[in-house]
Amino acid sequence: MKKLLIIFSPVLLMFASCKKNITDYNVNSKGALNVPPTSLFLYGQKNLSDYYTSVSGSYNPFRQFAQSWTATTYTTEARYVLSQYNSPNGWWNQMYSTVLNNMTNAKTLFPANVSDPALLKNDLIITDIMMIYTYNLLVSTYGNIPYSEAENRSIPFPKYDDAKTVYMDLLTRLDTCIAGLNTSAGSIGTVDQLYKGNTASWKKFAATMKLKMAMVLADVDAATAKKKVEEAVSTGVFTSNTDNALFAYQASPTGNTNPIWQSLVNSGRNDFCPAELLVNTMKTWSDPRLPLYFKKATDGTYKGGVAGGGNSYSDLSQFSAAWQTTTFADDMLDYSETEFLLAEAVERGFNVGGTAAGHYNNAVTASITFWGGSASDATTYLAQPTVAYATAAGDYKQKIGWQQWIAFANRGWDAWTSIRRLKQPNIDAISPPVGAITILPKRFYYPTTEQSANPINWAAAVKANSGGTSDDVTTKLFWMQ
Repeated sequence: MKKLLIIFSPVLLMFASCKKNITDYNVNSKGALNVPPTSLFLYGQKNLSDYYTSVSGSYNPFRQFAQSWTATTYTTEARYVLSQYNSPNGWWNQMYSTVLNNMTNAKTLFPANVSDPALLKNDLIITDIMMIYTYNLLVSTYGNIPYSEAENRSIPFPKYDDAKTVYMDLLTRLDTCIAGLNTSAGSIGTVDQLYKGNTASWKKFAATMKLKMAMVLADVDAATAKKKVEEAVSTGVFTSNTDNALFAYQASPTGNTNPIWQSLVNSGRNDFCPAELLVNTMKTWSDPRLPLYFKKATDGTYKGGVAGGGNSYSDLSQFSAAWQTTTFADDMLDYSETEFLLAEAVERGFNVGGTAAGHYNNAVTASITFWGGSASDATTYLAQPTVAYATAAGDYKQKIGWQQWIAFANRGWDAWTSIRRLKQPNIDAISPPVGAITILPKRFYYPTTEQSANPINWAAAVKANSGGTSDDVTTKLFWMQ
């Protein structure tokens, strides 16, 4: 990745010609001309990574929801008070405006810039996979969302489509992408920061996304979930950490560094600390990732902060060197998650091969080795009766849910979604935040700007979600029991 901050330098340069007649004044002299679609793709992909991995309360409070992290002084998000920094507005606006808008524009421009039909088709498909990933973040966060009319510039106030309808269409689009990718042809190339345009890797990514999204349906539509999961596995999902979708950041300039480093180090602030629920759980189970995730506190022990409580940063464990590195990669989808999903699929009777215990062991081992631990560390950890699949407490949702939550320590949105889906760990029962104004949010409320800018469609969406007029964060989405 080279100089992401200035990728638009060729976009922003204007033709330095004099105006020859009055019609030239109809041209926006400050607008971008001949924007390369690859630049738009890269800008959209980078923004997707930035906001997915961000720790800002203005966009991404999900690590605090999941109690992987918590706050020291500014505890509003940890207490589920979302109006202070308005993360529902930020998440919505960034996903639509800086991700989907750029990807849509890239798709529009690719045909005029790519002459090879096979290359063009792959470029369009990879862009669409990124859009599917983004729409999944939106529909699984809010419920009904603008979708069928969202990319139509002639419709300033798009309708909100039914969440389940959107979700099923995203799965259909994934099927189309998987069938259409030509792994013998090239694609977008090195501008793609996940796989450098490797179409075989993108096909695996799409199949793994299909597995992930299908499993979300398992409690409400088991037949569809089974069919889609088995199809995804047949296509070929992630089989090792080398398949992980990692967006690599740069050491400089600041805009190209990992957003976590920007918040923890470059800001000069001490706003976040590890949450005690995660730290204490890992201590109890002698988790080898504990020193890979965090540093010891000044008293020589690992110590997390109270969720929702005012915490003294200097008295608590801090984040390990990995988190505080400029080049720490954003993990958007990985092998560990794949194996946890396969373990669950086996328990549900889906034909994916292997055993639940085997997939569970693979998942935990993949997480430990990804963070820098060894396979031997994983073997020792998994041998403990409290961790071993056969003897760990609870049903399969509890066994898988807790370990997946630990593995998702740096994937806040996915940690929150795993908790919403499997109900493990049960935050409301075992660790309700101090001063929480509600139970763990099931969804984001819609942006307040939608109430004024798109009131009719907003009201219809609220009614469809809740059956009333309250845009409530405790309203269950269609896939929740």
